[in-house]
Amino acid sequence: MNALQDVVDYGIIGLLLALSIWTMAIAVERWLFYRRVDLAQYPDSLGLEMVLTRRLVIIGTVAANAPYIGLLGTVLGIMLTFHTMAPPAPWLSMPS
Repeated sequence: MNALQDVVDYGIIGLLLALSIWTMAIAVERWLFYRRVDLAQYPDSLGLEMVLTRRLVIIGTVAANAPYIGLLGTVLGIMLTFHTMAPPAPWLSMPS
């Protein structure tokens, strides 16, 4: 049971941490790109908009799904807690 608890705890936290690092890396990359963008290179606004919004969908997707991953960790943690608190079923014990 402890192994399952560790998998749930560290798995959910690890997934959220990995998504956070990925999102921050994209945000830093976009910030650095925005600092050096030259508006004169883009004759039309559509091309400029395509370049400026590249990879922003990833940040939005992670931001939209992170609460659900946290909720999954909460639900799994509550289920593990109730399983740990429950007394062992007498009909499941093996006769010696």
